[in-house]
Amino acid sequence: MMKQTLTAAALAVVLATPAFAQTAKPDATGNPAAQSTMPSMATDQVAFVQAQHATDWRGSKLIGATVYGPDNASIGDINDVLIANDGKINAVVIGVGGFLGVGEKNVAIPFEKLSVTRKPESASISKITVSYSKDELKNAPKFSYYEPAASTTTGSSTTDKIKSFNPMGDKSKK
Repeated sequence: MMKQTLTAAALAVVLATPAFAQTAKPDATGNPAAQSTMPSMATDQVAFVQAQHATDWRGSKLIGATVYGPDNASIGDINDVLIANDGKINAVVIGVGGFLGVGEKNVAIPFEKLSVTRKPESASISKITVSYSKDELKNAPKFSYYEPAASTTTGSSTTDKIKSFNPMGDKSKK
């Protein structure tokens, strides 16, 4: 009986769900090729980005990319991208110096200081350059990631709790 009731309830929900029709909406150039599968939204709601622009860069393409200085020498690789609450890219973190990551120092530079070029007819990055030399970045201040303040606790220590933990419960004592 319970199984039939749940099946009937699930069927009622499925049948009551409205179907959203696809509507063709023209893009900025008036081309109706951009289609939306989302229902119409009120004007006070946020619009969705439906496609990457030719001037947009994917974080997955930036991270790991080699950065070159004005003398066309490799400076380091992009290790991270720092994004502000407003969605703006504040900086990129470049690993400078070292060998295979050992002895490397992180330096953050404003994203605006990068010159990123795309390979012709491709989504890939051709080259990333900056006006800083390798020596300038080696002498730049080291970048530190945000670390929240450690919270203080009172009471028994973690070690005491680990010692008293028994994953088998009382069953192992029998």
